[in-house]
Amino acid sequence: MSYRGLNPPPFRRQDNGTNIRNNTTGSRLRPVSDPLEAVGFPSKGDKTLLDHKAQRTYYDTIVDRYMRFCSSHSHDLEAAWASLPASASADATKNPPSNLPALPIGKPSAKPAPRDDSAEDLIAKTESLSLSGKQTAEKQRPPAAELSTLLMSLRKLREGILATSSTTPVAFQQQIHIFSIRFSILARHPPSYFSSLRYLLDNLHTNSHPLSVHDLTDFTSYLILDYACRQNSLAPAYTLLVQAREKHGFKSPVVDQVLNALTHDNWISFWRIQKEVDGYVRAIMGWATDHMTKQALKAAGRTYLSVNANWLLRTSTGEQGWTWQRLADKEKLGWQLEGDSVIIRKPRAKT
Repeated sequence: MSYRGLNPPPFRRQDNGTNIRNNTTGSRLRPVSDPLEAVGFPSKGDKTLLDHKAQRTYYDTIVDRYMRFCSSHSHDLEAAWASLPASASADATKNPPSNLPALPIGKPSAKPAPRDDSAEDLIAKTESLSLSGKQTAEKQRPPAAELSTLLMSLRKLREGILATSSTTPVAFQQQIHIFSIRFSILARHPPSYFSSLRYLLDNLHTNSHPLSVHDLTDFTSYLILDYACRQNSLAPAYTLLVQAREKHGFKSPVVDQVLNALTHDNWISFWRIQKEVDGYVRAIMGWATDHMTKQALKAAGRTYLSVNANWLLRTSTGEQGWTWQRLADKEKLGWQLEGDSVIIRKPRAKT
């Protein structure tokens, strides 16, 4: 029997630690409103997620919430993904710092997400989701608050399966990390996806339990591109590329093209590639957009006295919708807009 959307049953302490509906350290008379937040971090002493059955139930709850997050924000999903505030903290248990007020979550969908679906299939399914009339009437949490909860919940789950790695099926461990990496990439949260990428490729991809060729190519690409785009470390990126080619015949024209564009500061090629790739690669490439914008503006500043404003916007951002004032404010440009032209510098008067 499911208690979703209803008051929780009377408190019962379970010896096996699998109760994820009630906070075993909280008040007996105070119901827990969020089953994800009710569970603590295994690293901080909570034993709930040390049980495999509890891990699967918790994962199903995360996936269900993820699906509803995408559905609720389907009208502007990109903005919802980008809503998470940045943080200087490298501690993933304290990051992201979403201190927004939590509103009622609403009644979960009656049918939880299938447990055996791959993470890629689960994410693909959300592309066809739309808000129903019932969901529209529900009060929604701010997207940043929901992303924060989901990221922290995935962290708890990863801690749990790491602590029980000797008994938790490898296929399930791979599934958790694959879903977590893809979700965290879209949420632009490196503390959640970078270590998982390394663990998936270095520890969970084995001869006895290999990743599929498709997954191996994808996640190797994510790791290489993260070094190149976010960390601005081209040498380690090329080293990983060579190692991957030698180890398992890695091939990715996209990775080759992105590395080439970054190496030569070819912003035209970079913008073109970014429009052609999937959402995960586009999100990782997004870490390098500021660098490419600055390189394009530097080149224009060294070369021209004046340029067409629309041309400069397209060249330096690779996107539609930018205005000159927005670009000038962001990059702190001292150039002047005169009509349709941007005056970079005026020629010196002849003496």
